[in-house]
Amino acid sequence: MLQAELEWRKDDLLTFLPAPFHPAPFHPYILDGSLKTEYPSKELRKMAEEWNENYQSRSHDIRKQYMEQFEEIKDKLPAQVLELHTKSLHDGEVLTVSSTESTITLIIAGTSVGWYDKNVKLTFSDVEKCLIPKQLEGSRWLYDEIYKTGTGFELRVLLENPLSELMIQARELKVETV
Repeated sequence: MLQAELEWRKDDLLTFLPAPFHPAPFHPYILDGSLKTEYPSKELRKMAEEWNENYQSRSHDIRKQYMEQFEEIKDKLPAQVLELHTKSLHDGEVLTVSSTESTITLIIAGTSVGWYDKNVKLTFSDVEKCLIPKQLEGSRWLYDEIYKTGTGFELRVLLENPLSELMIQARELKVETV
């Protein structure tokens, strides 16, 4: 089971974990399959623990900085954008995506983890800019960040399966349960 998971995540691991000649090179362990063994070597275990501690520290600092910045802009954001921020779509699957020249509509499966227990329809209008991954449908919503722009807001979402990022800049957002 561990080896099957390693094979399934191999591309992401090779992309995001430190490469050879880095102080903590994980690539050889990924390529030879020993990264996902029941009893990793002391060297690998120590390297993984150090990497994880560094990652957790950096993640905490980044999240804290984002939350401080968000507190400064939240009163300038539309109410539906604030709702999206406070009601989590974490682990929701992107069921459909459709767009017109200035509108993008996403339907996200509700989850027991988040606040939405029904499917959620997000309609972004007056879209100014967007970066949509090739394989959006079927992806899972992990984390999102919202920023204020000169004319509206920017939503950035980290997605999984495959690991990718969605970015939409728009003026308005309508959130509906369906």
